[in-house]
Amino acid sequence: MTDASSPRSAGGDVRAALVPVVVPVAGADAELVAVGERYWALAGFHPELGTAVWCEKTAQIDTSGWGRQIYAVAAAGVRALVRGVACATCGEALSLTSRSAFQQLLDGQEQACVECSESLSAAVKVVLSPARKEKREKQRAAESAQRAVAEARSRWHRQQSAAVAAAYPAEFPSGAQEPPAGGIREMVGTLALLRHAPASDRIRSVGSWPVPLHPDADELADLLAALVRASLIAVHPSTPAHAMVWAPASFEIAVHEAGGVLDDVPPPRLTHGFCPTLAHYFAPVGLAEHLATALTPSGMTADEQSGIVTLAHELLTAEGLRYFARRLEHVRLPPVPDNHAARLRTAMGQAAESRPLGEIYNLVWRSTQTAAEAAQKNPQAVRANLSTHALNQFEGHVQRAVDEPDWEIKPFQEVQGLGLAAMTRTLFSHVLDLPPLETGLAAVEERLPGARSGTPARGVNPAPTQAAADDPLAQLLVRLSTTGSWQPEEVLDVLERIKQAQNDGDWFDGRIVAREAGRLLALHRRLAPAVGSRNAVLAVLGATDMLLHPISVGAEQTASGRWIAAELVAVLVPDPNPFEQLQREDHERVDHRPR
Repeated sequence: MTDASSPRSAGGDVRAALVPVVVPVAGADAELVAVGERYWALAGFHPELGTAVWCEKTAQIDTSGWGRQIYAVAAAGVRALVRGVACATCGEALSLTSRSAFQQLLDGQEQACVECSESLSAAVKVVLSPARKEKREKQRAAESAQRAVAEARSRWHRQQSAAVAAAYPAEFPSGAQEPPAGGIREMVGTLALLRHAPASDRIRSVGSWPVPLHPDADELADLLAALVRASLIAVHPSTPAHAMVWAPASFEIAVHEAGGVLDDVPPPRLTHGFCPTLAHYFAPVGLAEHLATALTPSGMTADEQSGIVTLAHELLTAEGLRYFARRLEHVRLPPVPDNHAARLRTAMGQAAESRPLGEIYNLVWRSTQTAAEAAQKNPQAVRANLSTHALNQFEGHVQRAVDEPDWEIKPFQEVQGLGLAAMTRTLFSHVLDLPPLETGLAAVEERLPGARSGTPARGVNPAPTQAAADDPLAQLLVRLSTTGSWQPEEVLDVLERIKQAQNDGDWFDGRIVAREAGRLLALHRRLAPAVGSRNAVLAVLGATDMLLHPISVGAEQTASGRWIAAELVAVLVPDPNPFEQLQREDHERVDHRPR
């Protein structure tokens, strides 16, 4: 017969008799009691092994900041008494110290109670110490503050989503009688966007598409914004809040402006500015079919056909620059230095005027390969200089390609891992029905039939007024508006070169004209999406007459705008007649400037 004060072998009904009774400690905190009750909640015994099965694992029990030793926290709140079993040390009723002690009791081992366990008693004192209590209260206050901030931030984000949904409904105006239309660049960009979008319900993450929309990544944001302004696409209400511009700019700034008082934080307000590459978009139903019809070459006006040629040149140039950058990266050379970027763009533009893209790829490969070989032979050479060497080689190849039209250059096929941009493929393959890598600008012009009869080119005034007859600059604008012998990129390159002159220490007034050139470039960026790049250039040239800041050129003085106009005229009108008066007046002042 087993004595009541000695452990008993755990078998059958004996295990059930050893199940502890949980009793709260007098005066214990309710949280401690709750932790203790969860700790000692017994689900039963394993049918084969006979070991205790607990309702919860210790890792699942939250001690609410009372301590990490959960058995000590439980002992601070409750006592797990085993009826009929005495403590092996003091002989009083046994209170279990831990789950492990209970298992040992089931295995027939004697156990000491909580009061007889010095280490456990010390751990319980630590749990109940005033310092621990103060620390716990501070931690709870911090957690409460964090929860309040999290709830306020969540509320702010919900308000942002509601504001976006209200400002950008998922529908186009119902009163629209005709499908939206825009310039050639905008229509081709929209058609490419719709045909290459991964999903049909909404267009999103355009900036991270594996096939870029435009070959020049720097053009993507302005292009998307132009499509929205032209009402070809609209911002979708599912656009994430971080793609929009808010006032205040962020939740943290709003809290700061409210003095840290969460209840005083104002709701976010949309400024109607947004990041085009992060926003989501949608388009009217049937827009792709409408654009495909509108972009039929036979139905275009002369101005629209000129826009096709201009866009083709832009895309070919950008594709060439994209391949040049990829090749430099492939041969482990840095990008062309910034002060030579205008040279590279000019050379690539010349190449795009005379050769198809496949041949341009060939010239780029030759140039970069020569630089790579030079790098292997001269490992100590400055890497940036080798990239410039590649540019020098490319300029030489381009000049030969221009001077020798009969020079046969083996065209490259599409580069693996560098597929054509969506706009390039759409323009050549779908609009023009021409192979992109084998088609040059001359072939594009031949593909375009005569302009639609009876429809003059938009923005063209073939009959100058008397006022224009007396104004050389007005005459020049009329002439440029009726000829396709010039390219907008030529003007932009000149303005970019002038803008870079702000660091030129030889001519003090260079900073003035550099600033004015920057303003003209900004004017072009604003106007081009609405009126087209060519018309924007004409507006820029006309605006030079309003730049009246005096500058010194040698011993003479002139206005900054006239100086810039002379630089542009020299590019746009290689032959002086019939504008010799304008050029003579300008260059009499310009010829004295330091070079």
